[in-house]
Amino acid sequence: MYCSGCGQPVEPQFHACPRCGRPIAPIPLAARPYDRVHRHVQTLGVLWIVYAGWTALQWLLAATFLAGIFGGMRHGLGGGPFGEGFPFMNIPWFVPFITVIVVVRSILAIATGAALLRRAPWARGLALVTAFLTLIKPITGTVLAIYTLWVLLPGSSGAEYEELHAG
Repeated sequence: MYCSGCGQPVEPQFHACPRCGRPIAPIPLAARPYDRVHRHVQTLGVLWIVYAGWTALQWLLAATFLAGIFGGMRHGLGGGPFGEGFPFMNIPWFVPFITVIVVVRSILAIATGAALLRRAPWARGLALVTAFLTLIKPITGTVLAIYTLWVLLPGSSGAEYEELHAG
């Protein structure tokens, strides 16, 4: 930090320049030219909530399609290389198991989005964990996870988020 009057380097704990006595005030959050967390946290919160709905909708369509297509294989198309019906449809717990995983992932994404929108103190940590868990989800999940990590992962982002939460 430098004094705006004489250009002397000033330590952040000083409230006035030791050389010229000019008061030193921290730059307000809204006046910073580029504050990554401040500019993107609202967008991240909304995108995580939208992603939760998108994930649930995808599974709803996929489960309906699978039940319609492969449910009919047992009644008329005869046996194939896997015997009667599609192999995963012969496992009665498969669809409910995937449904539980999708519901848990959607709840996690909604919690992440809501916490970021409320600027909760623990939201940055939750968003980073959720982003790492979502990183392997093709296309939409990977893009959202990379965007989240780009905004919240750098060390300076932690300090910016703490200041944003305090302000």
